[in-house]
Amino acid sequence: MSTDALPLPDLSALPDDPATLRQLVLQLLEALRGKDTELSKLQHHMDLLLRRLYGRSSEKIDPLQLLLFERVFEEALAIAEPLAAEPADEPEAANGKRPGHGRRPKPDHLKRVDVVHDLTDAEKQALAGEGELVLIGEEITEQYEWEPSCLYIVRHIQKKYAKKPQLVESGAASHEKNVITAPKPPAPIPGGIAGPGLIASVLVHRFEDHLPYHRQQRTTARHGFPFSRQTTDGWALDVAERWFERVVDVMLEEALASQAIHTDDTPVKVRDAHGKQKYQGRFWTYVGDDLHPCTVLRYTPNRTRDGPDGPADVLKNFSGFVQADAFSGYDGIYLGSQGRIIEVACWAHARRKFFDAQNADRARAQIALAHIGQLYAVEKELRQQGDGAWKDLDRQERFARVLAERQARSLPVLKQFGEWLDVEAPRVLPKNPIREALEYTRNHWAALNRYAQHGYLAIDNNAAERALRGIAIGRRNWLFLGSDRGGRAAAVHFSLIASCRRNNVEPLAYLRDLLTRLPALGHGASRDALRDLLPDRWQPAT
Repeated sequence: MSTDALPLPDLSALPDDPATLRQLVLQLLEALRGKDTELSKLQHHMDLLLRRLYGRSSEKIDPLQLLLFERVFEEALAIAEPLAAEPADEPEAANGKRPGHGRRPKPDHLKRVDVVHDLTDAEKQALAGEGELVLIGEEITEQYEWEPSCLYIVRHIQKKYAKKPQLVESGAASHEKNVITAPKPPAPIPGGIAGPGLIASVLVHRFEDHLPYHRQQRTTARHGFPFSRQTTDGWALDVAERWFERVVDVMLEEALASQAIHTDDTPVKVRDAHGKQKYQGRFWTYVGDDLHPCTVLRYTPNRTRDGPDGPADVLKNFSGFVQADAFSGYDGIYLGSQGRIIEVACWAHARRKFFDAQNADRARAQIALAHIGQLYAVEKELRQQGDGAWKDLDRQERFARVLAERQARSLPVLKQFGEWLDVEAPRVLPKNPIREALEYTRNHWAALNRYAQHGYLAIDNNAAERALRGIAIGRRNWLFLGSDRGGRAAAVHFSLIASCRRNNVEPLAYLRDLLTRLPALGHGASRDALRDLLPDRWQPAT
């Protein structure tokens, strides 16, 4: 027997009055219920911790949850029967579906190197001599090959000329000089040793491939010249502040011209060695709509709403829909805009609340997840229609059809789900995780329903979360930022890389071209000239 067990009370000390005993039992039951609630919360937090450490990150639900809705199950059977009776057509690559197995066609833009294989003179002689052989064709096979990246030196040789009849006095203009030197293109960093291609390569390795500067130092050392991490970091800071900031400012103007914008934030550690400070900064992302396909990031030294580059500063002149999580800092922005900025909530966040609460109340969590699963099933079909039958429709017509489908199919699910929430929430104890999920959804119900009232809104904020995924992956490698200045420069580079990825632009070619064109345009480049260099409009120099 355990020595830690509580001793039994003295039975003779208990009261004989039934009313008193009844009250005592009620108090004990209430205490027991409190213990059970506390134990349930601890178990819930333990399950979340174990799932985060060892479990899968996806939030897939059991398909059998749909059996909770008899009508949905019957509709699924009605759809499945004719599909099972007819053979499925082969998927077409034009519909965005995965092509069949086999080797993909080799891209035409890659350099071809011909290696000719012929019979040796001895082999030809053994076949009665070359004169008795007739070439009737060739068999050509192709294979991919790789050469290590090459670090080389560009020697800018500027020809100098002197006029034979010397002028008595020299002037500033070329025709007034006795000695004329042929000009060379301006460098990305005046007086610097790095050319556009090298700087662009460093930036892509750091902000797209998540390769810290100290690892890049080892890479360049293999080519015989190790550029130190301080040097490459200086290049990134210099070109961000000298050239790229104005381009990203124009990108932000474009993104804020959208009807709806996605925003989110992610933390980043800052270790300022000069100031001897350690704190947590933030990257904020702003994702424009399909007509303004720019993704812009801003850095702040904290998560406050106000201040330079904070969400209140960035969105101060914006009018339209803002889709974000339930961060309380946005509430003041919505209220202060006097209806100019309209909140759109994220169903992925609501779903995650119920997914995490399954161990606390599996029955209610599964019912909620099944309702949300129905909403996402509608959106999946609409995406397939957008990539297929609706692909060639006008943008407005496509959104009108999306709205009609949502009104016909999603609104009834939302109505049923909302009624269920109102009935179940009061039945659950306030501290129960499932009650928190229920109240979260009810508190943001209007914003969660807003996507079903407009065809161009998304059901969730995953677009913003995808834009921050590279930072979440990269900070495992580079661990922290060295200063707020480095954070602002990193936000500039992340903006260019994310927008390239969104518009299917090769980032190395893009950054190299920018570092060639921007110094030629100079600091007085107009907004229109910079707008033509945005990833969705950029054309490589010919």
